[in-house]
Amino acid sequence: MFATEARQYLAERILRPRIGLLWLLLLAGTALADSFELARLPLLALAGALFILAFRLWDDLADREHDRLRHPRRCLVGSADVYPFHLAQWLLLAALAGLIGMLTDAVRALAFLGLLVAFLALYRATRNRPDLRRLREVLVLAKYPAFVLLLARRPDAPVALLAAFSVYLPPLLDETRDAGPGILAPAALFMGLLFLAWLGLTT
Repeated sequence: MFATEARQYLAERILRPRIGLLWLLLLAGTALADSFELARLPLLALAGALFILAFRLWDDLADREHDRLRHPRRCLVGSADVYPFHLAQWLLLAALAGLIGMLTDAVRALAFLGLLVAFLALYRATRNRPDLRRLREVLVLAKYPAFVLLLARRPDAPVALLAAFSVYLPPLLDETRDAGPGILAPAALFMGLLFLAWLGLTT
């Protein structure tokens, strides 16, 4: 049963042209922040694929109740038992943490685990809170620049900040199709805070 639903989920939510473009965007961003070291590109590509799969699954699991109204035919909405999907999500995140440790160091792997804790708290705090949905959408998109900075050879380098912004803006603009332009104001605030945090690293 799970194998059938997993294949359906992959076809429905992962193996799509938009997701392929997102993966290429992440690969370009991480490669730019990593000084385009060719020997590391395959691992960066794998890390990007794991990242997208794990976090998209997490987003979709968190949005099941919302999707019952807007997307009732989605695989996860109709699934009678999503526990295997939750297990798969955390196994993917554990594998990604190990890969980040291989590509960087234990400190960055621990920082990634801290990011997971922050996102878990965010999802719990905004559960059943439609008034906070727009804020959550902006904060959830922060995973993209965070991922790039975690894998950057030097997170304090200007090129790392450029790469982080470059992977944040396209998903943000895409999100405005559903959330509307009102999402741009809190997003601009987030980008300003990210820039200030980067300045703190460099001074």
